[in-house]
Amino acid sequence: MSIILWNCTSNDIEKSDSKTIIVASEKRSCQGITQLSCFLIKEKENDSWEFFYNEIKGFDYEEGFEYKLLVSEKEINPVPADASSIETTLIRIISKEEKTSSNLP
Repeated sequence: MSIILWNCTSNDIEKSDSKTIIVASEKRSCQGITQLSCFLIKEKENDSWEFFYNEIKGFDYEEGFEYKLLVSEKEINPVPADASSIETTLIRIISKEEKTSSNLP
């Protein structure tokens, strides 16, 4: 009988399907199936803000702060009805700065 142990550290997660995103200091009204309050995110400082319709698991958002986050993305299969096929989870907060984000839609 063999037992295989798998140890997944946060470094393993950071190396896999992770990315850095910037979350704006304010949410905006957006339209999904119903009226929602969406995060505005971008991947680079010079990018335009985009609506983010999903939740970020483990992230406690506080309005008035702009965040830089390291997140992981995992494909969900089967996809829940009326939901995204991608699950986004917070790995860590890189920075949290009290400010008003500029150039919001």
